Amino acid sequence: MAAAVGDDLLLDRLSDLPDIILVTILSRLDMDEAARCSILSSRWRRLFPSTLLDFKAGSIRRDRAVDAVTSILAAHPTEPVRSFSTYRLSFRRQDEDAVDGWLRDLANRGIEKLVLYFNEKRQQKVPESLFACASLKRLKVINGTFPDATEAAASLAVLAKIDLSDVKISEDSLNSLLSNCRALERLKITSISKCDRLHIRSRSLKVLNTSGDFKELFIDDAPDLEQVLGYYLNSRSVIIKIAHAPKLEFLGYLGMNNDIEFGNTKFTKFREKNIHAETIMPSLKTLAVDLMHTPDGHINEHYINWVMQLLKVFPCLETIYIKSDSWSEARDGSPGSWDVLSSVPCMDNHLEKVVFEVYRGQEWQRDMAKFLHGRSRFLKTMEFHCMDDTSREDYGRAPTEEWVRKQQELLCLDSRAARDARFLFFKSQLVVNHHEFSHNESYQRGYYRDMYKL
Repeated sequence: MAAAVGDDLLLDRLSDLPDIILVTILSRLDMDEAARCSILSSRWRRLFPSTLLDFKAGSIRRDRAVDAVTSILAAHPTEPVRSFSTYRLSFRRQDEDAVDGWLRDLANRGIEKLVLYFNEKRQQKVPESLFACASLKRLKVINGTFPDATEAAASLAVLAKIDLSDVKISEDSLNSLLSNCRALERLKITSISKCDRLHIRSRSLKVLNTSGDFKELFIDDAPDLEQVLGYYLNSRSVIIKIAHAPKLEFLGYLGMNNDIEFGNTKFTKFREKNIHAETIMPSLKTLAVDLMHTPDGHINEHYINWVMQLLKVFPCLETIYIKSDSWSEARDGSPGSWDVLSSVPCMDNHLEKVVFEVYRGQEWQRDMAKFLHGRSRFLKTMEFHCMDDTSREDYGRAPTEEWVRKQQELLCLDSRAARDARFLFFKSQLVVNHHEFSHNESYQRGYYRDMYKL
């Protein structure tokens, strides 16, 4: 028996595994470790090139990444590389030619996805050989300086997705990139510098996700644009202009600090009490607004008129997300009254869902909630993502069930036009990146776990 066990231990069970599993094992190792493993046997040596299809240079020690990548590419000159990614790459000035050579080499191998994540301590330059990658479909750059694209952007015509984060890029280069990438569908821009105006002129763009530091967002000509998600635009007072986006279905976050222009309708911050909506956008189905508090902690006194005029601009609105400050010094008090407003036909016909992203039980929130569910005949759901921070000791904690029951009483949930509407209370505020993951199946499955079961 012991001999049998001993014989069994001598067997090379790895050799019995199919190639596809061995390649998976190699792919999960650091790239330089996988290269060393390939010298163990001729079979492993034959399989190693298959791991280059998705070349993760980020798994190589940063102090030897440049030499290792150069050596690996040189050792396997004919292997295709579909994707290539770095992680906090830092290289010296004398290494610039080597990194430039990588991209020229990858361009000849039909590279489709490129992730250049540079060390944030050094503003590394993206090599100009980027423009040689004519087969590139997805590009992500983090902490880099983008090369001048005003003359060469057309070479990246098949790019379908661009993600720029903490990148230095000139306004002319960015505009040229967007207008020349004829297949571009998704654009994400986070904290770019050297660019004061984001000018969107793209016949193919469908999704724009941004929290950039620019001063103006101008959507000039975007016939296929469906979603514009802008974080922190309200706090930065970004000017927003939309000239032509006939398929736009989601827009947010708009705030009273923004100068907003839709065709002939202008919302000039909150200096004007009376705003007259002249242009309508019937395509919009979902709107997210950010009702920030004033420096003294109160909601702005003109917020009711501002919200109502937005509802007139978007007559077919189905869902509205209402965000407000979660900081504990935000004060209660309800400026203005919803009771003086007459019936709103567009809400009667379309509004189905209202989401309070940070519901603190303040008077203005209750008044707004009662008005919306009292006038919306087809309302299906109203969500309250709760935060009861009346004392600093409990800041950020889930409110008690007693607090929630009290809110239900104050809201008078039985006095509504839509008798079948559901009113859902959650134990925390809506997650900041909800709109980015709302279509993810895993996220959807866990969405209602924090709901109060009252």
